[in-house]
Amino acid sequence: MSAPYFLGLDASTQSLKASLLSVNLDVVSECSIHFDSDLPHYGTKGGVIFGQDGEVYSPVLMIVEAMDKLFEKIKSRGWDVKEIRGVAAAGQFSNAFSRSIVPNWQDSSTTRECNALEDAVGGAKALAHITGSKAHERFTGAQIMRFRRIDSAGYEATDRISLVSSAITTLLCLDGEVKGIDESDVCGMNLWTMNKRERGWSQVLLEAIAGSEGAAELARKLGRVETDGGRPVGHVGSWYVQRYGFSPECLVFPGTGDNPATFLSLTYVVLVSTHKYHPHPDFHAFYHPAQIAPLSVQDTDKREGAEPLRYFNMLVYKTVEALRPVSKDDLPYQAAFWWLLPDIVPHGAHGVYKYVTDPSAGPFFEAATAKRVQDFSDPRKEAISILESQLLNYRSRSSSILDDQTDLSIPSTANIDISIPRLTRVYATGGASANRTILSMIADVLNTQVCKNVEYLDGKWQDAQWNSCSVGVAYKARWGWERTRNESRKWVGFDQVIKECRLARRKLRGGEGERSDLAEEGIRIIASPTEGARAFERRVEWWRELEKKALNDQRSQAV
Repeated sequence: MSAPYFLGLDASTQSLKASLLSVNLDVVSECSIHFDSDLPHYGTKGGVIFGQDGEVYSPVLMIVEAMDKLFEKIKSRGWDVKEIRGVAAAGQFSNAFSRSIVPNWQDSSTTRECNALEDAVGGAKALAHITGSKAHERFTGAQIMRFRRIDSAGYEATDRISLVSSAITTLLCLDGEVKGIDESDVCGMNLWTMNKRERGWSQVLLEAIAGSEGAAELARKLGRVETDGGRPVGHVGSWYVQRYGFSPECLVFPGTGDNPATFLSLTYVVLVSTHKYHPHPDFHAFYHPAQIAPLSVQDTDKREGAEPLRYFNMLVYKTVEALRPVSKDDLPYQAAFWWLLPDIVPHGAHGVYKYVTDPSAGPFFEAATAKRVQDFSDPRKEAISILESQLLNYRSRSSSILDDQTDLSIPSTANIDISIPRLTRVYATGGASANRTILSMIADVLNTQVCKNVEYLDGKWQDAQWNSCSVGVAYKARWGWERTRNESRKWVGFDQVIKECRLARRKLRGGEGERSDLAEEGIRIIASPTEGARAFERRVEWWRELEKKALNDQRSQAV
């Protein structure tokens, strides 16, 4: 596979991974360092340490040491690092990186601070409108607020606050400058104003954390945000050149979060691309991680090639949910909500709620008359109902994000006069994406094609087994490098570069003009809607009413 190469790094909860890609985006090789087994002296379990009062964190030096061990492994495996021309990083930890520990996404110690942030702006809905999300314990704003409360001296002594993605970017450059946080990753902080074209740190939220006298200093600690995801922020540092053999020409690009990076390579997460800003307390809104955004209030450079703002929304679930084919008349009449942990969507949902509805009660089976049961009469329907309910959850909430779409699904029956916006393509990742029956149900419930990344190996297409996050951020590095090649390419967009790479790869393997099940080069259609899709289309409103009933039942039990 041809040079130059591009490197993507993924600092997840349990490991640090690297993916090496060719100039045409073939995955050449991957390797990783697992925190628990490769760095046992830090005493982590699952990459984290559980403290008191809901604290969950990782040692900062563990990540730093993991970087050295990862590059030692890369060197020992003989990767041609001198031909790497671009590198970028992604980090799952979405919290402050200014002390000896990094709060992890599982941390729940900041409920008091979350309430204070929402109160400062008028509630959860108002905070979601401003920053893209309601307050979450793992988000950086609440973590900084708690840090300042419990260790004011440590907060005052902090010169800069970074996220893991930007901290790793700083460590890659080692040029004496603290690198800025990426604008897509900054959306996981509850601090950045998203509801105005002139984006910037929210003054009211800075004051809520640090007081009116400390707001400006907090803004300085947070620093400048990178609004152009493909702008080089420096070259790889001399440490990597001298110790590991990198070329001094290798460029470093802004790091981003793990979910934005995964979004680029298309988890118990659902990521939905959109051209409009759709804030809501039930999900997260992010800026697209690979765009040349219009200038923010912090930016002073000229940007002739700025693009209209693009976004993606993320639904996150804590509860992960032998199936049957469904005909267009075989309407689901049972639903199960298994919220074994306090869930995120819907917020705070907890408990197990199973319902049976009467098909003779009307066109919507009248959810109001649904009977709650301990168990279904047929035990085999337990798993079916859980999966159907979770997928209807995705269908319902993704349609609210997509209300700007003009390509609406056709109403299923004459007596249902509502058209529900639907996704035009879904990408399946993770272990369950190997289950064809589950994939078929996804296609039916979401009423769209389901696709998967594939690789051309040994003369045939095979399911891709690479790490989506590190591959996605390597795509970002490839795009950024392309923009440095000459003046005519300075403002080329991410999507265009990826399309060109895929076309070049197809030409090299002699695949021009072939007929196959590929949606495009490297992306295979693995499931399409059947006639059962019409049945599920008629059950979305039914499911919404049953979810409301389950939440009301939960509240009634708590009284």
